[in-house]
Amino acid sequence: MSRGGRTDAVGPGWTVRMRRTDRPATRRLLVFPHAGAGPGTYARLLDGLPADVELLGVTLPGREHRVAEPPGTTLAATVSGVFGELGRREPLPTVFYGHSMGALLAAATARADPARCRALVITAGVPAAEALDLPVALDSPEGLELMFDRHRVPMRALDPDLARTPEEHRLAHDLVLAREALLAVGGLRLTCPVTAIGGRDDQLAPAAAVPGWRRYTTGPFRHATVKGAHFFPFLPTSGRTVLAAIDEALEPAPLGAGPAEPAGAARTTPTGAIG
Repeated sequence: MSRGGRTDAVGPGWTVRMRRTDRPATRRLLVFPHAGAGPGTYARLLDGLPADVELLGVTLPGREHRVAEPPGTTLAATVSGVFGELGRREPLPTVFYGHSMGALLAAATARADPARCRALVITAGVPAAEALDLPVALDSPEGLELMFDRHRVPMRALDPDLARTPEEHRLAHDLVLAREALLAVGGLRLTCPVTAIGGRDDQLAPAAAVPGWRRYTTGPFRHATVKGAHFFPFLPTSGRTVLAAIDEALEPAPLGAGPAEPAGAARTTPTGAIG
């Protein structure tokens, strides 16, 4: 499920700088990739952002500069690792962007320290376990097996000796993490703006479920449905819509602007209005 791309920084760590520019950074985008992938997958998609935006990618074990590490981690370790490294970087207004499993990790990380997340942009993210309408509980062994089946990954792939490829082994462990994150977002409450975008033909994160993210924030909420299936951000037209939504989320608030909406009221922009 990983696609081509590269990052400029190397070395161990949960976060990696995805590009270098000649301009000093004044704002930051923190990128949470989908299951099986690393941030290099998103380099081409996000390279159109202004040069003063620092692109920082979250890298889980077992890929890119962490390829020598065995895959598999927990939600708590991911959140702690990301925040630990953010704390050692220059403080900048930061937008979180996540796709699929990355959407869940981004939301869970934003909940852990809301002050670090200026806005959240989600693509192909399932807002809660119940949105999948599974016939069994997701937190049961049968629920995990069904999740693997939906992604066409055998559970034996958790064993490196039984997985068909290293990529399948990595993806299997990411699905375990995705289930943990999906179960954790149920009680999520944020105050930042949230933008959620779904793919019209997405079978893994149905477009009809994506507006459900509105209940997780008291801040402004926007959503859109665009052309494509689960990997619609990598399509030219839909990718431009995603990039425009991220660019807008990165824009500084007007001087003197107060809260966009009264506390406790989430604003919804109709489907298709982003871009």
